[in-house]
Formats: sequence, C-alpha cells, structure tokens
Amino acid sequence: LVFTILLLVNACVSVVMTYFLLNAEDYRWPWAAFLSGAATGGYVLLYAVYYFFAKTQMYGALQTSFYFGQMLILSGGLGLVCGTMAYLGARLFVFRIFTGVKGD
Repeated sequence: LVFTILLLVNACVSVVMTYFLLNAEDYRWPWAAFLSGAATGGYVLLYAVYYFFAKTQMYGALQTSFYFGQMLILSGGLGLVCGTMAYLGARLFVFRIFTGVKGD
C-alpha cells in the first residue's frame, strides 16, 4: 500500500513539474520527469549514509562494503522504478493534453 502511494505521488509530482515546464515553453520534459522521480532513490541513499554513521554500531571493511553495496543496489533500483513511473505519468499527461490540439 505504501509503495503504491509512493509511486502515485511521484507520478503526480512529475505531472505538476511537466506542466510548469510546458507552460514555460520548455519542451525538454522527459528527462526532467524521470529525474524528479529518481531523486527518491538519491534521498534513500543519503538517508542510508546518515543511518550508517549515526545509528549503527558497524565497523570494519566487510560490514561497511556490504552495507553500502546493498544500499547502492536498493536505492538505484528504487530510483529506476520511481523514475520510470514518474516518466510514464508525465507521458500520459502530455499525451492527454496534446490529443485535443488540432493542426491546420
């Protein structure tokens, strides 16, 4: 349930951001939409670094490399999933608003 809400919020945020980009006549929205969702993975990685130094009692090269290796994989995957959903939401929005435009 929480993951679904996360994906829905990412899609809605990217739709709003895409609207502002298109309103400013900046038509380079696809990568901006993807990166607005993928920033969630960056946030998770930054929080994992904080958590490692502030909360855990881990020490040693093996524990540190294992923890950060898994966090890089997890945050990278989360960034890809959230970025993809944000892009798809923005793409659907752009498709919907431009279907009514008729050229002469």
